[in-house]
Amino acid sequence: MSAESTIAMLAHDALKQPLPNLWPALALALGFPLLMLVLNEAISGTAPRRPRLSRVLRSLRNLVAPALATDIFVRFVLEWPADSTAVQLVSTVFWLSLLYALLGFLNEILFASADEGSWQARVPTLFTDVLRIMLVAVGATVIYSQVWGQEIEGALTALGLGSVVIGLALQEPLGNLVSGLMLMFERPVQVGDWVNVNDVTGKVIEINWRSVHIQTPTRELRIVPNVELYKGAFSNLSRPTDVRTETLEIGLSYDDAPNRVKAVLTELLLTTPGVLREPGPLVRTVNYADFSIIYRLIFSVARQEELHATRDAIMTRLWYVVRREGLTIPYPIAMEYAPDESPSRPAPQPSALLHAHPRFRPALREDRAEQVRVMDYAAGETIQHAGQRFEGFALVVHGRAQLLTFDPQGAPAVVGELGPGDCFGGQLRAGSALDEPGVVAIDDVRLMVFEHAAIADLLNQAPGLASELGAAMEQRVKAAQAARQI
Repeated sequence: MSAESTIAMLAHDALKQPLPNLWPALALALGFPLLMLVLNEAISGTAPRRPRLSRVLRSLRNLVAPALATDIFVRFVLEWPADSTAVQLVSTVFWLSLLYALLGFLNEILFASADEGSWQARVPTLFTDVLRIMLVAVGATVIYSQVWGQEIEGALTALGLGSVVIGLALQEPLGNLVSGLMLMFERPVQVGDWVNVNDVTGKVIEINWRSVHIQTPTRELRIVPNVELYKGAFSNLSRPTDVRTETLEIGLSYDDAPNRVKAVLTELLLTTPGVLREPGPLVRTVNYADFSIIYRLIFSVARQEELHATRDAIMTRLWYVVRREGLTIPYPIAMEYAPDESPSRPAPQPSALLHAHPRFRPALREDRAEQVRVMDYAAGETIQHAGQRFEGFALVVHGRAQLLTFDPQGAPAVVGELGPGDCFGGQLRAGSALDEPGVVAIDDVRLMVFEHAAIADLLNQAPGLASELGAAMEQRVKAAQAARQI
């Protein structure tokens, strides 16, 4: 057989046997571009709607896919030994990039895109950090064992000895970490709760590895270590319900009958915005002190955030109500006074208040002095409810007030304004009280209130004044009726 024949037979036999590296190379050459094309399309489709998921897909395209292609190339195309350092490094890079992408994907699916109010949105950051570390530890163990072929037992022994040293050096930080984990599992407090810790009240805005961050109503940030919160006592003001109950104490004179005082204070609480009707407010007589009888006002608000504003409204209105009802808040001082002396500033005299309104002076006859009262209202207080008539005839001597009614949908509608010299109430107009607009103070308002008998004599003597006042009141009623028909 000639040499040419021998070479031809060898070549024919070689073509019958496929190359061992051909199919992996072809799969890599075709599959890698196709995978990159699919990832690019997925990134373009998710970028506008779900940017976090788009970032996960980018990590697959930029890290995982190249690392996988390199691992396949060195293992199956170049056929490098699996126990060589180069192959182990390439495999390690691939598994680490895959673990990184997996963590991002789980965070996007479970937590980042969770709806507000769902259980995923309420999971503390500390829990997600612990879960992330556990997954990294498991991934590192698999890489150490499967890629590098090392025994896990030896690594765990070395890690245990090192952990003793690290634990002694980091005793306090680890204590905070463990306390944070216990707080996470027991869940006595969570982000958004209002708490009181060491006489500091605030809202929990973050729970992390070391501490709980509390924002106070004065915008200060209070940092409380987890171990202090876990081992110590604190109050969760948002559990078991958001409703908060508060107490105030006020002393009033021994000359004021307790039952009347309690009725006045209860009405004050019921008419203050923010005070809940259920549970309803209470007033209790708690002590007979040196200078006054002490009453406790108990009221509830819907949330802790409303407490300070509601408390301020109650304390502000208290002065006006007490003064208007003829009650007395005594001065807490020890002094002697003659029977005709008083530490209080004398109340304004009606005659002095009518200096700017001389038309009403004839109503101040000496025999009718008890039929005229001076009443003060705080800004925002309701002086007269819509659909009700005011008891007496009221002259505005100071401040401004709005005239309010309700439209067909039940929304309040402003139909006018009262100022110094304007009047309301009385019996100057016939008709149903349901047509009467309400009166709400814009500023602090001072009224001079005449009883019907006192003002009747004045209007009989001045028919022109009666006609003028009656026409003004009739115009307000018509405005209220028109607003209710809109």
